[in-house]
Amino acid sequence: MITRLKPGDTAWDAKAYQQFSNLRQRPVNELLDRIELKRPKRIYDLGCGTGIATQLLAKRWPRARLMGVDSSEQMLAEARALPIKALWKHCNLLDWQPEQPADLLFAAAVLHFIDDHERLLPSLLNHLNPGGCLAVHMPDWRDALWYQLMLDTLDDAGLDGTPLGTPALRRSMAARPLLSLESYYRLLAPITRTLDIWETEQLQVVDGQSPIYDWVKVSALRPVMMGLKAEEQARFIYHYLMRVHQHYPPERDGRTLFPFKRIFIVATV
Repeated sequence: MITRLKPGDTAWDAKAYQQFSNLRQRPVNELLDRIELKRPKRIYDLGCGTGIATQLLAKRWPRARLMGVDSSEQMLAEARALPIKALWKHCNLLDWQPEQPADLLFAAAVLHFIDDHERLLPSLLNHLNPGGCLAVHMPDWRDALWYQLMLDTLDDAGLDGTPLGTPALRRSMAARPLLSLESYYRLLAPITRTLDIWETEQLQVVDGQSPIYDWVKVSALRPVMMGLKAEEQARFIYHYLMRVHQHYPPERDGRTLFPFKRIFIVATV
């Protein structure tokens, strides 16, 4: 597995991530609704962040031993303040190994940051007890307009229309780590007992002066910011905001429409 985000890189902005917590919680609820486990004893919330999903897991299965795992101390500081019974572990998912096999591995909006899903997902299934479940949702933004605007900005927002960043950064951002729904089925069906895969597109309605930038700057744009020099970051933000405002104008009520696709997987071994 190869991840684009490494420990010690630019800190996650936990406060900014919470800005749209209600919208970020919606796919978590949708994923939870498809999980049929009755009394899981051990649950790991992988990439738990500020604990948006962890709270819901604790509410549904209050007797389970619950652990949140995240690579950001800033995110975990927010999560530790929650009034729930959970353990918290600071760890990059590439280095993570469960202390004991799990009954539920829950991964909300994190696995799309990790490459090589052909190896990643089967390896996660190996950490489950018989009858255990892997539940995943992943933003599917590679074909989104706002993502293409980011790639365009990297290509021509430098001086005199030159590219920003290194060729490696631009190739990395243009890559697509997510598989098709059919590919996930062919990968996981032979090694699971039940398998549920689906995709949604939610028309998110967001508030603020630059709400789409505010949303993506704490997630999809982090690798861009990490890969650019300070002066390049300023040029990128200026030109990217101009493009986003042009293509995502506010509605008459002042709010902005932000279509957003996600892939969901619930796999039982």
